[in-house]
Amino acid sequence: MSASETQASGPLSGVRVLAFTQIVAGPFAGVVLSDFGAEVVKVEPTTGEYYRNVAAVVPDHGKRWQSLNRGQKSLSVDLQNPKGAELIRRIINGFDAVVINFRPGVAERLGIGYEDLSEINPKLIYCSITGFGPVGPWANEAATDYVATAFSGLVAGDGKTDDDGVPVGMVPSVADYLTGLASAGAISAALFSRDKTGLGQKIDASLLNSSLSIQDSFVMREPASDSVYRDPMMERVKEAFAGGMPYKAVLADRVKYRQRSAGLPRLYYCAYQTADGAIMLGCLTPKTRNAARLGLDMQHERTDDASFDPEDPKYQEQVDEWKREITERVKEHGTEHWLRRLREVGCPVAPVQFPEELSDHEQVKALGVMTPLEHPVTGPQEVVGPIVNFSKTKASVQGPSPLIGQHTEQLLLHAGLTRQEIDDLLEENIVR
Repeated sequence: MSASETQASGPLSGVRVLAFTQIVAGPFAGVVLSDFGAEVVKVEPTTGEYYRNVAAVVPDHGKRWQSLNRGQKSLSVDLQNPKGAELIRRIINGFDAVVINFRPGVAERLGIGYEDLSEINPKLIYCSITGFGPVGPWANEAATDYVATAFSGLVAGDGKTDDDGVPVGMVPSVADYLTGLASAGAISAALFSRDKTGLGQKIDASLLNSSLSIQDSFVMREPASDSVYRDPMMERVKEAFAGGMPYKAVLADRVKYRQRSAGLPRLYYCAYQTADGAIMLGCLTPKTRNAARLGLDMQHERTDDASFDPEDPKYQEQVDEWKREITERVKEHGTEHWLRRLREVGCPVAPVQFPEELSDHEQVKALGVMTPLEHPVTGPQEVVGPIVNFSKTKASVQGPSPLIGQHTEQLLLHAGLTRQEIDDLLEENIVR
């Protein structure tokens, strides 16, 4: 049987999740939970989530929406109608967890907030995903991934600018995906805790918190190190912006700080252009840097010598010269030549590839990452499968993304509604 015809017995088999999700963060949490075996029921408007039609070639089935909602069921409900919210309260006892990424206050206004639903189902795990968290002066501000990554420092840390010298947002939407992944993990942990204590609880996840978590050492405050690196740099940044210096110039100063605080010059922890593409070196230890020197014929380079001082300007000139030498040498041969040569000597290296070409790569195929599905509207497709694999409890894609309201009647019958009650809700356009 195909993946679209089976429901895998994964580690979360038997868990039911009600997902009030939209755009990326919430839906991706649903994807992960579904891959782990949970039954994830996505609640969407009777017209369908608007993100269905973003860059859609086939109406209601945009490619990105399909990827972010695969393996989930669709329960189409008009939550703006009090009867829709009442329906959710009626069926909530049949669910173990809720994941929701509405702005703070919206769920409460609709009558589906944590207090509303946990009063009915005290064992409920309720995960709320917001942009800036539930409290604080920014709590009620609108936030997309671009906004959250800009606020959190990720955009500045990424260091990219456009032709006008202004910041460029990150792709893919790192904060969204990271928060979705963290939410899935948090829900799993809360379910484990509930098995021991019998208690439900609320989880607060935010794009801001997730973004800060992966910038740990940059956000961290530690006076001994900060007095040397962070504090002088921040003083220069503040003075530069106050003086009207362009963003790109200020960013360049911060890049120097990051290079200094990273230790030795990273001649072998960066990318180089080849004759037909690019390679990325990943040498972080003396052993692997020596391997790179051997593979690149750079044995005369001395940044690992005890006498080398990265803070001394005269050494920086020499580093720039070594960098130019490596750059020109790598351009002389193609990517495959350098992959072969550098691997032979034990240097961590990879080609810089486009994600669009990876579904057919031999390594991706060997891992079995791609999962074939048959969508009822768009036809055959291959999707990226579970983010991890288990040796005993199988993680698997439970099916393609759903049609609008595809499972509404089935789910409501399972929840105990009568055929007449469902027909009445359909007639009133409360559900679809």
